[in-house]
Amino acid sequence: MAYSDGKYLSAKWMVLVAATILAWISLTPVAWIGYLMFRANMVTKASMLVACGLLTFFWNLFLLQWLLFDLFQEERPKQELTHSGVQIAGIFAVQILLALSCNHLSETFNPIGMQQWFWMPVAGFAGVLLRRRRHMILVLLLTLSISTAHEFSMRGLNSAVFWMFGQISTSVFIMGCSFSAAQASRQRMNTARLAAELRTANAQLELQADQVALLAVEQERNRLAREIHDAVGHSLTVVGAQLDAAEALLKHDPSRVLDSIQKAQRASREGLAEIRRSVASLRATPQEQRTLAESLTSLITGAERPGLKLVLQQSGKSRSLPSLVEISLYRCAQEGITNACRHSGASEIAVHLDFSSDAFILLSVTDNGRGFSRIPEKSHGLKGLRERAALLNGEFFAGTEQQGGGCCRMILPA
Repeated sequence: MAYSDGKYLSAKWMVLVAATILAWISLTPVAWIGYLMFRANMVTKASMLVACGLLTFFWNLFLLQWLLFDLFQEERPKQELTHSGVQIAGIFAVQILLALSCNHLSETFNPIGMQQWFWMPVAGFAGVLLRRRRHMILVLLLTLSISTAHEFSMRGLNSAVFWMFGQISTSVFIMGCSFSAAQASRQRMNTARLAAELRTANAQLELQADQVALLAVEQERNRLAREIHDAVGHSLTVVGAQLDAAEALLKHDPSRVLDSIQKAQRASREGLAEIRRSVASLRATPQEQRTLAESLTSLITGAERPGLKLVLQQSGKSRSLPSLVEISLYRCAQEGITNACRHSGASEIAVHLDFSSDAFILLSVTDNGRGFSRIPEKSHGLKGLRERAALLNGEFFAGTEQQGGGCCRMILPA
């Protein structure tokens, strides 16, 4: 089983705690009652009780390892316990038989109700394995009937009545606690699964938002281009017509020439004002009007400070990249520089843009510090970049290099 983010260790400790509780419940009455039987010179039956008690304990421990580990396993939140009805019925049949055997071998020795402890594992496993209340009630009634009937045959009616009420109390309590723990574990797994789906959906929404923004800009530019054509084209047409009129009037009616020239001037001023308004609206964002290398240069310049040197390195011949690829690489550089400044304690940071391959583009941010070991794994920035890369069929790495220093690396097809 893979070790991931301490999840395997957490599940292992959960099973260890449950095994410790199981050992206390199963072995304490065996040791106590067996000791009393040895003192009463019932060596054979005491030995049989100890053997049966150990067999019961190891059988329940096997069930705990086999059936319950996946219940607390955090790495596979979608996996649930899926055992057939025949398997579950067989499990409880063996458990009831072993509990009844220990109960019978104990004879009349029952210090402070210790014999009822033999039936606690049955109630505990019923609370974990059974999800429907009617099934748990059925197991409760079955164990209560068998154990009470045995008590009645051994000690009479009064003892059986006290046994029944005590058995109901302990079984319901143990069953309820086990059922609550199982439900809490299943809710935790559902929460982990929903959180993973939410992170993936969030990364998809970010990419879609970037794409929608680019489409919106393109549509706005097309709209403004139409406005320039309609408004400025009209102004220039008016200017041309007025100048033609002035040229014609210059020979026949010079007094009206000035009026045509003034109209042409007004139309040209209106056209120039319209051009300025349109150009101002069409102006691209700083990242859109620059190449990726220019955007990274500006990013590095803004991050430099005394005691911290940043350099941009480029391999291969630069080429045009899809807009979503450029945005993702730019975000990788932003996150890598931010993490290096906050967590790595570096004095030099290098951003490397590699165009050497025709199939993909690589961007890496490396430093000479102590690496990113102090960055929490739940960092939303790193997870967002990892999911961006996955959605673009690329790869992302963030961590400490073998030679030391931190590294953020994104490889995308382009």
